[in-house]
Amino acid sequence: MALWPSLLSKTFSVLVSGFVVLNCFAVDKFGSHAQGVLPLDEVQILQNISNKLNIRNWTTIDQTSCGSAQWSQTIDSKTESIVKCNCTFENGSVCHVTSISVKGFNLNGVLPEELGDLPHLLEIDLTRNYINGTIPPRLAQLPNLQKLSLIVNRLTGPIPPEIGNITTLEELVLDDNLLGGSLPPELGNLTSLRRLMIDGSELSGKIPEFIGNWINIEKLDLQGTSMEGPIPSSISLLTSLISLRISDLNGSSSTFPNLQAMKNLENLILRNCLITDSIPDYIASMSSLNILDLSFNKLTGRISKFTNLESVTVFLNNNLLTGEVPNWALNNRKQVDLSYNNFTWSALEGSALGGCQQLKQDQNLVSSHLSNNNTDEWCFTKGLPCTQNPEYRSLFINCGGGSAPFNDDTYEADLTN
Repeated sequence: MALWPSLLSKTFSVLVSGFVVLNCFAVDKFGSHAQGVLPLDEVQILQNISNKLNIRNWTTIDQTSCGSAQWSQTIDSKTESIVKCNCTFENGSVCHVTSISVKGFNLNGVLPEELGDLPHLLEIDLTRNYINGTIPPRLAQLPNLQKLSLIVNRLTGPIPPEIGNITTLEELVLDDNLLGGSLPPELGNLTSLRRLMIDGSELSGKIPEFIGNWINIEKLDLQGTSMEGPIPSSISLLTSLISLRISDLNGSSSTFPNLQAMKNLENLILRNCLITDSIPDYIASMSSLNILDLSFNKLTGRISKFTNLESVTVFLNNNLLTGEVPNWALNNRKQVDLSYNNFTWSALEGSALGGCQQLKQDQNLVSSHLSNNNTDEWCFTKGLPCTQNPEYRSLFINCGGGSAPFNDDTYEADLTN
């Protein structure tokens, strides 16, 4: 009979041990997400955002949604739906949404102003959708926002001046929208900016002097807008720049901006910026350059000194450059475009190039010379005539693909891929 209590004791110990193991498994598997919950007001805000943008994969939003599979979907680098939470509040019992990234899901509807009611948001990324309407001034209520990316949408109206109150903002990325108006002066308050990209918009007005306040900026893109030059002198203060891209300015001509202190520039694009000047000597000391595009200006002078550009992709076409084409351009290991300039022909150049039919694929010297007497190099001369007996009258290219026949025509392969 004494054996029975001992057996009961062992059985109870096993059951208790089993409960402890299962309980530990539950805690290990779910961590803080099993304990922390979203406040009801944030749940309601997220539901409103989902309804306005028709976010189909947010099927269920409740207080336990943080960490759920529906909030972590990645299809590829350009298509994802990820909502992140911080569940360390009140000893792990409360979660707050810190990041909303829904990219490439073809969302439509007006950009919800309710985004400004999530006070712990650090990041909003709604890239590559069909969102319309204006940028809500209410976003200025976000005291810690670091990234606002709305690339490739259908947003209209001006950039709200209230955005300049988000002094924590590091990335303001608004490319390829229909935004208009000028840059509000309040944006000069964004001294933490590292990236500003407003390419392909309808923004107008002069490039403002206050861009000199963005002393931490690494990437500045102002391509394809309706903005006016000249490029302000304050740009010389942006010594942290790695990529500077400005193009298609309106207004009057200007001299070359002072970029001498930008030692880390990798991409320098000042295309069609109404610059009437020579290329500064300091360009030769920019050892980190990968791309130099100064095309469609009125640049003058010689380029023989820029020997460091031999390993750089160079676009100097459609300018007024003179002198002989230097060896670094003839031996460039990447792409070089010197077309439509006023260079002088040399025997050395003729020997190096070998005539119009022997040009390398990445060399473009069409109409780059004032004149030459060698009929083998007719393509380099200004006023390039069209042949009266063309071999082809049509050109077919299969953009993004290989060579392919279609309707009795052959589409050439896209060699850029």
